[in-house]
Amino acid sequence: MTATSLVDALAFLYLTFGQATDGTLTADEMRTLAGKLQKRAPALPLEELGQVLRRTVDAYKTLGSRDEKIERALTHATTLRETCDPSMCEAIIADLRDIAGADGEISDDELAFIERTAQALGITAR
Repeated sequence: MTATSLVDALAFLYLTFGQATDGTLTADEMRTLAGKLQKRAPALPLEELGQVLRRTVDAYKTLGSRDEKIERALTHATTLRETCDPSMCEAIIADLRDIAGADGEISDDELAFIERTAQALGITAR
């Protein structure tokens, strides 16, 4: 997996998590999401990060149902499992927790998504 496809997979996973779990992606969640992506790909210039996010939003919008979007995100998580070491997989789960908490509350749907993502990554959510 190239660095670009890694960031694309993470972006889709993070965006879907923020939007599909509770139906709302707040500004705080979006800032946290972008910060987490930047942390995972520090060599990626901010302009390119913006392009990744725009591309991800476009891809997200092309999918129909919430379930379709979640399944695509979990497919990305499975791909990440194949290319990332366990510590990176654990960092991805920590990122999801941070994104969930950015708006001040973590919903049951967010917790369920974190658990499913951890399973797809081959780790235990803590």
